[in-house]
Amino acid sequence: MSYFVEKHLRHNYTIGILNGAIFGFVDALIAPTLTLAVFITQLGGSSLLVGLMAAIYNGGWFIPQFLISHRLQPLPFKKPVYTGAAAVRIVSWFFILPATWLLGASNPTLLLAIFFALMILYSLAAGVAGNPFMAIVAKVIPMPRRGSFFGWREFSGTAMGLLAGYLVAVALSPERGLTFPQNFTLLFTVAFGAIGAGLVLFTLVREPREEATGEGITFGQQVRAARGIVRQNRDYRRYLATRVMLAVGDLATPFYAIYATRHLGAPAAIVGLYIGLTTLSALLTTPILSYLSDRHKLRWALLLAASLPPLIPLLALSFGLFGQDETVAVAFGVIFFIFGIGRTAANIAFPTYLLNLAPPQERTLYIGFTNTVLGVATFIPVIGGALLDLFGFTPLFLITFFTASIGAWLAWGLPASPADNPQAAR
Repeated sequence: MSYFVEKHLRHNYTIGILNGAIFGFVDALIAPTLTLAVFITQLGGSSLLVGLMAAIYNGGWFIPQFLISHRLQPLPFKKPVYTGAAAVRIVSWFFILPATWLLGASNPTLLLAIFFALMILYSLAAGVAGNPFMAIVAKVIPMPRRGSFFGWREFSGTAMGLLAGYLVAVALSPERGLTFPQNFTLLFTVAFGAIGAGLVLFTLVREPREEATGEGITFGQQVRAARGIVRQNRDYRRYLATRVMLAVGDLATPFYAIYATRHLGAPAAIVGLYIGLTTLSALLTTPILSYLSDRHKLRWALLLAASLPPLIPLLALSFGLFGQDETVAVAFGVIFFIFGIGRTAANIAFPTYLLNLAPPQERTLYIGFTNTVLGVATFIPVIGGALLDLFGFTPLFLITFFTASIGAWLAWGLPASPADNPQAAR
């Protein structure tokens, strides 16, 4: 560990945790598979649009990262790129507020178009920021501390997610007197404030200067380099295949809340309960997973992240056998509890595993290529929306089960992370 990293470790570690807490709150508050799914359906959007929003929200973060990695790699400081993207994200979300307030009741179709356009811009800007964010984390957080770093980000974010779940339940409850679109305008205003605070906060990270690597590299050279690491690095190739299949296994994720409201008779306000259960499960499991990751058991967390996704669609089909019943709709929350555990394990294990696997001089290449490939895969839920409209929930859940099972099988063949070897982590 360099003197600079050691000197500023506590400051940077704390900033990173607080940033994670704020964006955990944001992600729970405007969850595309929950809050935004209900928002789109209330505007008259189809299941295809619900799946498309989930793909935009997640895929937009992933896709640009490889496209900018060749420009980012030689930069001694990555933070200016992050800061520029942050400004675009703040402005994009700001314009969502008046659009929702003014058009929600009078012109929902126009609001849908504007909302999707602004979310595309917001998500792509987040993707531009994603690669420098990960590169900065790798520079300022030493390998033995990365598991706990991502773990505490997850823990603090899920704790804040409980508050987000409560706010969503209050805003969407008819008894509270808020009607559409005032209820969503309130939620989006809170989200705007949190997004601005979280982005500005991370710009306070103290980043060490890095020696330039790959000076003058072109995008074509970066593409050839990416092909090279896929061909030559067998562990990375299996890791990438695992992530892709698990991303495809998210086919039905945006539609579980819709399933509850349409098939089980759940009210829209139950989304707040589901958000709360998702975040509660993450809150309970994060300390355990962080402990394992820092005790050279990162692979355990990774296998948990890969093994839970196939279980969720099977449980959803089982609940569907009971028909419409309020008690069943509440019990359906166990799916979101399990989802929270799996998502927490994935958020800790997969980025940590990648940072530990990638050579420092090629880190932006590994990060960018991985996330761009995953970004393409995250558009699979759009297909899920089309399948749902054509064939219903049962075929969608069965396809999800089979693809997620392949991802789990691939994960069990991955070797231990370098961080699981105390000698390699030094």
